[in-house]
Amino acid sequence: MWAAIWLMLWAGGCGPAGPEGDTPAPGKKPGGGKDPAETPQDLLHTDLALNLTALTGRATITAVPSSPSGKVRLDVAGLTVSRVAVDGREVELSVAAGTLTVNTEGKDATAPIDIVVDYAFSVRTPLTFDGWMPGLGVSFVWPYYCSNLFPCDPSMSDGLVYSMDVSGVGAGLTAIYPRTTTSDGPAYMAGVAVGDYVEIAVGTTPAGTEIKAWYLANPRGDQAARQGTAHLMEVFDYYETHYGPYAFGPEYGSVEVDWGADSWGGMEHHPYSHIGTFDMNDEEVHAHEAGHGWFGDGVRIACWEDFVLSEGTTTYIAARSMEQVGGGDLWAYYVDDFLEPICQGAGVNTVILPTTCNKIDFVNNDLWSLATYMKGACFYEDVADLIGPAELDTVIGDFYRDNVNTAARMTDMLDAIYAHTSPADQAALQTLEDEWLRTKACPTDYATRCRSRQPR
Repeated sequence: MWAAIWLMLWAGGCGPAGPEGDTPAPGKKPGGGKDPAETPQDLLHTDLALNLTALTGRATITAVPSSPSGKVRLDVAGLTVSRVAVDGREVELSVAAGTLTVNTEGKDATAPIDIVVDYAFSVRTPLTFDGWMPGLGVSFVWPYYCSNLFPCDPSMSDGLVYSMDVSGVGAGLTAIYPRTTTSDGPAYMAGVAVGDYVEIAVGTTPAGTEIKAWYLANPRGDQAARQGTAHLMEVFDYYETHYGPYAFGPEYGSVEVDWGADSWGGMEHHPYSHIGTFDMNDEEVHAHEAGHGWFGDGVRIACWEDFVLSEGTTTYIAARSMEQVGGGDLWAYYVDDFLEPICQGAGVNTVILPTTCNKIDFVNNDLWSLATYMKGACFYEDVADLIGPAELDTVIGDFYRDNVNTAARMTDMLDAIYAHTSPADQAALQTLEDEWLRTKACPTDYATRCRSRQPR
């Protein structure tokens, strides 16, 4: 996700009541009332069959229940649930406070079960921006509004494989969505876009990943898509070569979506990221959303307070890769357009690595701002100056391969960086951590340090 954050900051992340109650409150945890002594449930796979005309869905969910209770709790706050079956046998509905509780009594609580949920979902609008919006032909469920589209566990700690089948698409229109994501990703990653699309082939990486783009048929569409993806194949190859294999299938694409307003960037619905119409020609946005296949989606964040692990890392690797493949130097753009307002008081600033875990109201917290992106990226850039950019690539790549398809904390990344830093430089690294991540005020020489690199 890139400048799309301004969209949700403006929308406020909440809206009118859904058919079974209010839209989930900011900070709402799935499965309210869980016993902390229980072993958490684990959703393994969700197969979604969505009818966009009838506004109905069937979710077939493979899950390991929590233990010892043998229950699976799903967030359904925006849905009207009509039927639930467990391993082919219909069971009694139990929905309270937006949570569907599936009691698997009589089943082995340690073995996966198949839960089928039939439901209806509501039309959402650009004012709520938290579900299926037929007026825009796009879904948007970031950060934890998946239950406006399907039964889910919105917590970042739980990842699962998605498969989808979408019907009820208007005549002459194309629906772009993943038939399967092949490996675990976060709940918000599932997405669909519908429109009059034209597909272009961008290229195939040496690892064999096909890179594509889809643009909405319009006079500037082809030119904008080709301009924005001019280096996308090379950037993707850089990620695969230096950080590790792509986790979400043999194909990746950028999909133009008309969010109905100005420049709001993109959203990482891997393997088909959504890119706003106003940014379809922007190479940085394409590189950034592709990078979330490694951090944010590939390696999930364990706590919302670890947002910098997703956005700071991705902002850095987008700039690093673009520079290395001949796509230009992004650092002056980052500093002049984004970091300067943050540090000079015109933009939101905050400590971007709090010490808590899932204790914040994320949607209404200053952590959800460009400060996390820019200060996070500048921290990595200063680390590259300290230990060398190639060594930092090694750290990032090792960390990705060790944690892909799981949730991790930013402190885990810091531990990995410290392990690759010489004893003589560890005090300097601590200073960088304190200046960029642990302190609200920017370093006094922030602009010079972040704009001008001094690689070893």
